[in-house]
Amino acid sequence: MAITADTVIYGNFYTVDKKNPKAEAVAIQDGVFIYVGNAEGVKDYIGKSTEVVKNDDGMILPGFVDGHAHCNLAATQLFMCPLYSCTTVEEIRESLKKFIAEHEDFDVIQGIGWSDTYFGENGPTADLIDDLTDKPVVLIDSSFHAYFLNSAAMKLKGIDKNTPDVSGGRIHRDAEGNPTGCFREGAVKYLEDLVLHFPIEQYKKAILHFQDLVFSQGITMFFDPMTNLNGPEKNIEEAYHQLDAEGKLKIHAHGGYQIIVNRNPLEAVERAAQLRKETKGAHFDLDNAKILLDGVLEGKTAYLEEPYSNNDDSDKDYRGVVCFDFDTLTAVVKKSKDLGLTVHIHSIGEASTKMALDAFEKAGATPEMRNAITHLQLVNPEDIPRMAKLGVVAVSNPYWFVKGPDFNSLSLPYLGEKRAENQYPLKSFFDAGIVVTTACDYPVTTVPQPLLAIQRAVMRQLPNQPETSLNKKECVTIEQMIEATTLNGAYQFKCEDKLGSITVGKQADLVLLDTDITACNPENIADTKVWRTMIGGEWVFIRAE
Repeated sequence: MAITADTVIYGNFYTVDKKNPKAEAVAIQDGVFIYVGNAEGVKDYIGKSTEVVKNDDGMILPGFVDGHAHCNLAATQLFMCPLYSCTTVEEIRESLKKFIAEHEDFDVIQGIGWSDTYFGENGPTADLIDDLTDKPVVLIDSSFHAYFLNSAAMKLKGIDKNTPDVSGGRIHRDAEGNPTGCFREGAVKYLEDLVLHFPIEQYKKAILHFQDLVFSQGITMFFDPMTNLNGPEKNIEEAYHQLDAEGKLKIHAHGGYQIIVNRNPLEAVERAAQLRKETKGAHFDLDNAKILLDGVLEGKTAYLEEPYSNNDDSDKDYRGVVCFDFDTLTAVVKKSKDLGLTVHIHSIGEASTKMALDAFEKAGATPEMRNAITHLQLVNPEDIPRMAKLGVVAVSNPYWFVKGPDFNSLSLPYLGEKRAENQYPLKSFFDAGIVVTTACDYPVTTVPQPLLAIQRAVMRQLPNQPETSLNKKECVTIEQMIEATTLNGAYQFKCEDKLGSITVGKQADLVLLDTDITACNPENIADTKVWRTMIGGEWVFIRAE
């Protein structure tokens, strides 16, 4: 006699299990799939107490995985002035005025979400906001690679014309050498205790806020890549650990500990391994060492193989910023390998990616490490076979795979037409046998939407807007993207044996959709609604009827 299931679900299952790719029903007991097959066979598992759910018209997939989302930065949405919707300097000023008036108890005003496109290549200047308050103001851009300070903040930190420049960073200055208020990349060292600094309880609220957000999008596992980003040591990790122990952390959360080149990087790897032991629980695992290897294109800090196309004659060979020297990077990879940590590298420029692969090779990295490179905006085609050979996971950001407003103002002038048109390879990765996963880079992408990521990767343009088409030869199939957002995501975190597909014996993580995305018009994939989300046999999200 068959076991009585806790839950039986009927529907159109796309299992992402090559041995059993389609199913009509599943049975779940104690959080695990005990049956995956046809509708007739599941009847044996239904008892008086079995919950029976039917999803007749849509599709059921394994739970989605986001391979790079700064969950802890949900604190920025809750406790900082939001600037993402601002499109002009005046709108930024108005948002700040309102926030300052509503938070008179804040000693430091923090904001998030401005864009370089509002200010031009030289970035924002303190005089634009100095009249709003006497308090220090620190505003982070939407990419988290640039910081906009008022004069009060610079005075508080003792920043003036005598403040030295930083290797791997940039301080914008006027003709007399005075800092103007814009700091990029490693220059954040001068203001770290002013920005992204929250107590454990606020981080706990932020994590739960993010968890609710992603459950509504069908996400059941994610990676928070910088759990020590500019914050007090261990506060974020401790917030995860406490929520896990309290049973409030339902999602599978993986963490990355940021390794900074000028802060005893090898000791930091050892610290990460020790923190992993101290904080690992049922749902949280600090299993990655995170490295920012270069910057971002919009700040002209991405590390390129050829100079930026719009360099001045005085700096015509400028190729961007690399944040690590090669020997230190290699040593960090080797130490991470020895301590059982995966290395997760931020790389925008092709020179940065080449350096990362060189370091992986020299350090003896193996595919079993599941080392990853994320963003991959520009990649030398010659390096793609190397990525495959080394088993490097390509953590892609399909949300960005269109010609948006920044294409003409940033990509074209900074890169020139050829490089700009060939951004963000994806099909090339699949064709080479590389494991591809997807990521939103929240809060850069303010709402994680795996279905939107799938649509963008398949279309590489906005619906009905062919003029937004970007690098069309790199389009991929819906089936490839379903695997990228599910099983491949589990592979990235070494848990494909128990998660990532709808398979007997695996944990029952799944998402119920109202549309079969393999049969609909690709332009409508992102319109699909998540009906329910399940983790370990428990419904963690049910859409209101």
